[in-house]
Amino acid sequence: MKNRRKKRRESGQAMVEFAMVLPFFLLLVMGILDFGWLFYNYISVENSARNAARIACVEYTETCYNDSGQDKGPVFDKNFDPEIVKNSTDDKAYTDQEKHIAEVIDLSIPKSVTIEDISIKYTYDQKVWPNNQTDYRVEKRSEGDVTVTVKGKFTVLTPVLGVFCDHMQKDVSASATYKVETHPNNDDEA
Repeated sequence: MKNRRKKRRESGQAMVEFAMVLPFFLLLVMGILDFGWLFYNYISVENSARNAARIACVEYTETCYNDSGQDKGPVFDKNFDPEIVKNSTDDKAYTDQEKHIAEVIDLSIPKSVTIEDISIKYTYDQKVWPNNQTDYRVEKRSEGDVTVTVKGKFTVLTPVLGVFCDHMQKDVSASATYKVETHPNNDDEA
């Protein structure tokens, strides 16, 4: 008789234990999903920055144009939105390099990431252009490095990571720095 009473009292024990452990288990699973999603998106942005820096270190002979189409000097701190670059109909608004970089970034980033800004910085331009514009030569960019920074946002999957984000949007950015390569057709550098 005592065994039957004891079994009846323990029949709900497993359900109570499960109800106590379930929230922690779900929190753990949602955290794993969110951090996996964060890692995937960060790796995608980092890869796109690396691809863009590779283009910028090879195709560095481009300059920036002003509204009248006149050459206004180097692109030593150029920020641009790839959507605007892709949809631009003005041939002089963006250089071929910027168009190529925007296209590569658009192809290498998943649709879950919205790119907000791309920055291209050449160390040679930052060193020479502000001080000595008469001696500046675009071909000499190979004396320095180029840094490309890609910034964007993506939507987190669950509220676990969303608690630390602004409106469930997480900022993600990556930079890549490459040594600018010397072009073999530059006569003065051979």
